[in-house]
Amino acid sequence: MNASDIEHRKRMLDIIQCIPTGIPDGWEKATYAVGGLMYLGFSNVRTEKLVVISSQKQSIIDCKTGSKTYSAENYDEDDLIALAEELGDEIVPIAGDGGGGLRRFSKDGNILVSVAPFWPMEKIIFMPNYTHYTLHPEQCIIISESYEIKAFGFSKCGNYIAVGTSDTLDIFSKI
Repeated sequence: MNASDIEHRKRMLDIIQCIPTGIPDGWEKATYAVGGLMYLGFSNVRTEKLVVISSQKQSIIDCKTGSKTYSAENYDEDDLIALAEELGDEIVPIAGDGGGGLRRFSKDGNILVSVAPFWPMEKIIFMPNYTHYTLHPEQCIIISESYEIKAFGFSKCGNYIAVGTSDTLDIFSKI
């Protein structure tokens, strides 16, 4: 690493240290224990529904009510899609072990980004209203910090955020 790289790394670390940790204003958080989480996927039709696939089972979480229903395991790791009885014939895109990705932007201009200055520890930063953490770190929030983040992102409507690790699922809901 040359002197310029070292200086840049120090500057980025200083910025990240200025970002508070917690729950964004106007949001609430629910945490679920999920053994062996593998994939997550938001329904694009019923945007409050989150498909959760673990090594043990497949379930649907209603992010609005917090209710959980179990579903027959029906997903394809090659095409990164899942089906669930509760969602009819909707094909739900999933993200996790085999790749894929959830939405990183909401219609409100909120953005999620992952940073890993001390990899493999990863931080998920919530940036409100098109704010960027390098310009206004004090306006952003670190919403998650973990060694094994499987998937994270917004629902299509932007009212829900899911962050899944190998054993925990955090769901943020706009109040």
